[in-house]
Amino acid sequence: MNNYKVAVFDFDGTLCSSVATIEIAVKKTFEHFKQQPPSNEAVDLVLSNGVNMVDSLKMLNPSLMSADPKILDAWLDQYNKIAEHETCPMYAGASKVIKSLHESGIEIIIVSNNTTDNIIHILKKNRLMKFVTTIFGSDSNASLKPNPNIFLQNIYPEYSYPISEFIMIGDTSTDIQFAQNSGINCCWAQYGYGNAENCLALHPTYTITNILEAVPIIIGSKSHLSS
Repeated sequence: MNNYKVAVFDFDGTLCSSVATIEIAVKKTFEHFKQQPPSNEAVDLVLSNGVNMVDSLKMLNPSLMSADPKILDAWLDQYNKIAEHETCPMYAGASKVIKSLHESGIEIIIVSNNTTDNIIHILKKNRLMKFVTTIFGSDSNASLKPNPNIFLQNIYPEYSYPISEFIMIGDTSTDIQFAQNSGINCCWAQYGYGNAENCLALHPTYTITNILEAVPIIIGSKSHLSS
C-alpha cells in the first residue's frame, strides 16, 4: 500500500535544474531592454525565495515596482520567449522517479511559479508529459504558492482521498508554506535553490538530498525505481 496517493511537485529546483537557464534568460531580458543585468548571485538569491518571475523581475529591477503594467508584461513576455529556447535539464533520476510513481498508481501534479507552456515543453522533450495528471503554472487562473487556494479549490476536490494522502515535494520555503497552508505533508528538496535556514525553520515533514529519495517516502520502503 502506498504511503501517499497524490504527489504534488514543484518544478524548478525540484524536478528541473533550471538555475542556469533562468540566469541566462534574465541576463538576455535585461540586455534586450538596455538595462545592466544583475549578477548571477543576485538572481540566485531571488530564486531561493521561490517567488514567481513577475516578482523576481521586480526584485531584480526595482524600477518595475511602479512601472505601467504593460511595461511589466513586456518584460515578462520577453523573458518567457528567451527561456523557452534555452536548455533546461531535468535532475538526474527525475525521469525515473516520475515513471516509478506513475507505475505505482500515484497521481502526479505539478504546481509551479513557472509558466505552463515552459513546463509542458520540458516534459515533452523528456517524454514525461503522459505521466503527469495536471499542471498548474503561473499563468493558471489560480492563486500562486504559498496561497493554498490552488490546492483547496482545484486539486483536493478532484479526489476522494483523505487529505493525509497528499504530499508536496518542493525546494523552497514557498513550497513548504504552501503545503502547510494546505494542510498536507511536505518533502523538502534540499538539493534545490531554497535557502536552507529558512526552509529548516519551517520544519518540513521530510528532507531529501536528491530526487530519488522521494520514491520510498511516497510509495513506501519496499518501492523500486523504473529503468
